[in-house]
Amino acid sequence: MKFTSADPEFPPMQQGEINELLNQPIYLRMAMIDDRDGTPLVHPIWYYYEDGKFFAVSNSGGRKIRSLKKNPEVYFLVDTDDRGVRGKARAKVIDDPEYAKKITSRNLVRYMGSAESPEAKDRIELAKNYSAIEVTPYFIASWKA
Repeated sequence: MKFTSADPEFPPMQQGEINELLNQPIYLRMAMIDDRDGTPLVHPIWYYYEDGKFFAVSNSGGRKIRSLKKNPEVYFLVDTDDRGVRGKARAKVIDDPEYAKKITSRNLVRYMGSAESPEAKDRIELAKNYSAIEVTPYFIASWKA
């Protein structure tokens, strides 16, 4: 995967800074093409990043999954007030509720601190209706102010 600068006016982040940013519990915003009418959609989603991929889940019958199955090319953004990463990627939808449950559990710990609360357990139960999404970037462009 290629790492590059996102903006000529700001320096790119170093690999360690990128990893630090991507390990924070902030949203991945993923842009895709709506399968209904071909217009752009942007969805914020929980994720974790590992081995050069983003891992997320979504409702198997929902708009995101239908759109990604029709056109897996996406644009993504993860940012804070003074730094961020963005890039183009390919999203792979995997219709495997057990895999989706594992991703959900990991993301619950990441975003909520635990997978043991009643709310977390409810979300894990809902994962039987989820598909997994693996997002593999073609490149990551970064910046810091």
